[in-house]
Amino acid sequence: MTRQPEPGNASEGNAPRRFGLSQSQRWGAASGLLFFLLVVGTDYASGVAAREWSELALDAGIVGGLVLVVFNAFRKSVLVGENEIRKVQPLWNDQSLQTSEIRRVHVPTIESGLWLYTDPDGNPALTIGGGLEAPDELEERVIQHAPSDAAVTGLGHRANGSS
Repeated sequence: MTRQPEPGNASEGNAPRRFGLSQSQRWGAASGLLFFLLVVGTDYASGVAAREWSELALDAGIVGGLVLVVFNAFRKSVLVGENEIRKVQPLWNDQSLQTSEIRRVHVPTIESGLWLYTDPDGNPALTIGGGLEAPDELEERVIQHAPSDAAVTGLGHRANGSS
């Protein structure tokens, strides 16, 4: 059963598009965590691992920190709407930028992602890292929602008229 938008809420066409972590990035993070847990578990099962409380606490802290990093990676996303671009990460404060404030969009050559500037000569107001699903669509939507006078720079930007 499909749910109809309620009156007063944004319609599906105006709803922000969510870009989450790509499938390959999820697989890599989960594989790394699983491998680390298997190594630590094998050490404990064979009796090689730490026996002192301080060593146990350190191992537990490392495992807990790694689990939090992977959890954060799985839950991070970028919401691109008509009026706002929001970077959401559960373990950090959200970062957002009004699209009307964008003066320059830089598409890096070497790494994937976008750098959004409110001052063309200053530091980026918002950086969107790589590893997200549908990077071409993300780039296209951000450029589309930026003001028409905003500059698009960087050799990573496709010059084939797709934006």
